[in-house]
Amino acid sequence: MYAIGVDIGGTTVKLGCVQDGTGIIYRDKRQSPRDPLVMAQTISGMVGVALRRFPGARVGISCAGSMDSQGRVTASQLGWVAAPLGALLYEQFRRAVPMENDAMCALAAEHLYGSLKSCQTGILITLGTGIGGGLIISGSPARGYMGLHGEIGHMITHADGRPCSCGQLGCWEMYAAASKLREAAGGMSVREVMSNVRAGRMLDIWNNYVHEVVIGLSSLMMIFAPEIIAIGGGLSNAGGIVIDAIRAGVSQTSAFNTFNPFTRIVSASFQNDAGILGAAALAAMAEGEGQ
Repeated sequence: MYAIGVDIGGTTVKLGCVQDGTGIIYRDKRQSPRDPLVMAQTISGMVGVALRRFPGARVGISCAGSMDSQGRVTASQLGWVAAPLGALLYEQFRRAVPMENDAMCALAAEHLYGSLKSCQTGILITLGTGIGGGLIISGSPARGYMGLHGEIGHMITHADGRPCSCGQLGCWEMYAAASKLREAAGGMSVREVMSNVRAGRMLDIWNNYVHEVVIGLSSLMMIFAPEIIAIGGGLSNAGGIVIDAIRAGVSQTSAFNTFNPFTRIVSASFQNDAGILGAAALAAMAEGEGQ
């Protein structure tokens, strides 16, 4: 009945004890340490407190960045390159703890319980500091070679464009991440930007931003022909104005009108809790597999 999900982000580490898949009945949050050992110790301490309240709950971890089969994490948000987080967590817990990329965990939550439930072909996009997400193909999460996940935010939308921290030029997230909306608004918070947009101000900045989001979505639609595209991440917390603007932009494209008129643009169900819920689902699945 209970599973503990830990969501490691570039700013905070969030923990939730989840009941029956989607009910978060206990929460904890700490600042994200930059030292991998301190991170493992912090997680162990947070989980220890939670287990005193919910003995026997299994644990799953969602982590920013990419990871290999040995649990080595590379995450620019944390300043890590092949950080041995999996091994450090093993030392703390004395057993392997299931761990997955944060976008894949969010995808699992949406597919099992949320906006992509029962979807055969769908896409989750998270608009935040960067752009994350994942794909459902033939009813299952899509993975690449050796189980690696793709980086949607690092597809090229502008040839020879802005330099990205990944080493490429012109990545989608260099134009359409929520952080780029803040930059275009002179450092104003997303909440302030959206308040202005609702009041009919800053529409040029907003429309240019939505255009960049739609460019990437159009490419994804042409490649995958999705039933649903779910929009999550911090920007989606601004409410219906975001989804409505993206939906209106997509509706003007040939990718929609000519090729994919069936594609629905919807809000993701779990927003900032998707990582916790996906990590908890990972823990429950590991228990079911006897790990």
